[in-house]
Amino acid sequence: MGKLLFWVFVIVAALLVARIAARSAVKGHRRESRRADASRFPADGMVRCAHCGIHLPPSEAVRRKGYNYCSLAHSLKGPGK
Repeated sequence: MGKLLFWVFVIVAALLVARIAARSAVKGHRRESRRADASRFPADGMVRCAHCGIHLPPSEAVRRKGYNYCSLAHSLKGPGK
C-alpha cells in the first residue's frame, strides 16, 4: 500500500509541475505578442483618413495633396464625405 501511495504522489506532482510550466509558457507568449502588437502600431503614430476618418499606420496610408487616405479610391474622392 505504501508503494502505491508513493507512485500516486509522484504522478500527481509530475502533472502539477507540467501544468505550471505550460501556464508559464502561455503567459510568456501572450506578453511577447502584446509587445509586438504595441510596437507595430503605436497609438501616437497613427494617421487619420481624410475621407472616412479611419485610423491607420502611416506606412499603410496613401498621401495625396497633403492629406492621408486609407485607400487609393478615397484619395481620388478627396477629403470629407
